[in-house]
Amino acid sequence: MVVLYLIAVFAAGFLFTKQNKSGKDFFVGGNRIPWWAAGVSLYMSTFSAWMFTGAASFVYNTGWFGILFFVANPIGFVIGFLFSAVKWRRARISSPVEYVEERYNHTTRLVIGVVLCISMLYWPGQHLAAVARISAPALFPDVPWAVDGLIIFFGFFVLLYSVAGGIWAVSMTDVLQFIVLLSVCVVLLIIVFFGANPITPTQLVEGLPPLKMEHHLPNGAFYSPWFMIGLVAQAIFGTVVGDKAQRFFLVKDEKAAKRTGWVTIGLYCLSPLLFGLPPLVGKMLWPEVSQLAAFAGSSKPEESIFIAVVVHYLPAGIIGLFIAAMIAASMSALDSVWNTLSSIVSIDLYKGHFRKEATQKELLWVGRGVVVFLAIAAIVMAEIIVNSSWGLFTFANIVLGLVGIPVTVPLMVGVVTKIPSTWAAIPSILSGIAVASLIRFDFNWALGPQYIAVVATSFITLMASRRLGLLHNRSRGHAAVGCALLGAVAFVSLGLVSTYSITGEVAPRVLGGEAGAIWLGLTSVGLAVLSFLFTPLYGQDVTALPARTADFYERLRRPIDVAAEVGEDTEGGRPNRIIGWSAVGLAFVPLVFLALYAGANAFAYLALAAILFAMGGFFLKASN
Repeated sequence: MVVLYLIAVFAAGFLFTKQNKSGKDFFVGGNRIPWWAAGVSLYMSTFSAWMFTGAASFVYNTGWFGILFFVANPIGFVIGFLFSAVKWRRARISSPVEYVEERYNHTTRLVIGVVLCISMLYWPGQHLAAVARISAPALFPDVPWAVDGLIIFFGFFVLLYSVAGGIWAVSMTDVLQFIVLLSVCVVLLIIVFFGANPITPTQLVEGLPPLKMEHHLPNGAFYSPWFMIGLVAQAIFGTVVGDKAQRFFLVKDEKAAKRTGWVTIGLYCLSPLLFGLPPLVGKMLWPEVSQLAAFAGSSKPEESIFIAVVVHYLPAGIIGLFIAAMIAASMSALDSVWNTLSSIVSIDLYKGHFRKEATQKELLWVGRGVVVFLAIAAIVMAEIIVNSSWGLFTFANIVLGLVGIPVTVPLMVGVVTKIPSTWAAIPSILSGIAVASLIRFDFNWALGPQYIAVVATSFITLMASRRLGLLHNRSRGHAAVGCALLGAVAFVSLGLVSTYSITGEVAPRVLGGEAGAIWLGLTSVGLAVLSFLFTPLYGQDVTALPARTADFYERLRRPIDVAAEVGEDTEGGRPNRIIGWSAVGLAFVPLVFLALYAGANAFAYLALAAILFAMGGFFLKASN
């Protein structure tokens, strides 16, 4: 089953190879990606097999509190999407940070490109680690090197179809993978609640511990409502930049960009049901983590809770399809990040800094070469992650807090408002990273307060740039006072906060301890000095906004002329037909298993076949 599915995805990816006649086709699909495909692709890019391992283990360990995790990110996405989607499309760009040179400047474009590449290098490794961790016990239960071997195999498999098909392959295989993922999860829930031995909602509620708002995970990490608040704060910025923003400028116009976002929001609403309920069912079936050892085959058995539920309820053939679905989710997120990073390196760094005269054909080959490098880097990173003691969930959130959040704030704010100076992004990013490092390695705060502090630091540093520029134009003394005040606010705010540490102990106010106060003082002075060094540049922007930036905001006000800028859609219903026939083909697989097993588990096989046939028929009808 897994092999058949991988062949189907591989073939679907290569069917879109001929779409790539230039770098623009490879990176943004010629702005002809259907809005429904862009919306599904955006949704699929937000999770991977990590959702079935790291996130599932979080729900298992925290119960109903874990369901809030599936709600926090969508809340932030809605806010960010409403502010930025239309402007991303009107930016008329090929790379998520291509606009930086016009909104900010060339130096900032280089800095953001490098920092974004470094910060995004982690996530492909996480996706590989997650899919290998959950696939190995099911596919090769007694093979000690199974995880390592699967990391290498999946890394090179995704590399092959991503290099060939570009964003067309990424977006369309995302849709196919979503169909498989949704179908299997729906069948699982049907059998759990309406099968031969159903669990009623009342039994589920009564069989689980009541909602608690504070939790310690087995690895020692502590989570509270502040973590959820921090998730919302970072999601406002982080869910609409980078590879997520790319989905908004793949489509033909602003109306399609809005539809892309609403499709994603609609799919987000399904996440608590599809991915939150199965781990809760597992918690009711196996209250103690030691009972999961037979399913895990690893030192972190709770990370296999989702597949434990699948094995308990689904027949053998569908288990294989479920493994394929998780592989699908990981490959979706993996190829999404690779395509985005290759566009950043090719367009923002290679053409933007080293070879301005590079042709579209040259950029196409540079992009493909970058994907090859990223595949190797992801394999190495995955090996590091699977050997970490923190576990997939906490490890991912630590990395997000350190380097993921600071770079997203200026990227999102820059496309929304012209208030920040064209030089403000660099001190904003560096200040955020400095505060994140201080909190993580010295204060040892819990993740939620860290997220909030980093978002606040980056945002305030960014938005204060115009005021500091005005002060500089009055005198350098006024600018020095303003920057000193900025540093003092950071010193007092961070120093007087009393919160929990990452392991749950009450972290005393930093100003009450000598060592912490020294590091806080040095960091605050550093923030003030950094802003002061940029005040002359801030002052120039106050006097006269650069022509390139004024032109950029004028472009954001100008609607897309589809006929002139995109051209006629020559694809017709081809994307729909490919997805439709692929889904119909997959629908025959459970019917084959039904015949082989002589009617055993007939309901599960027939339900899965019916869902796949229905989805395939929908896409085929839409192609006419």
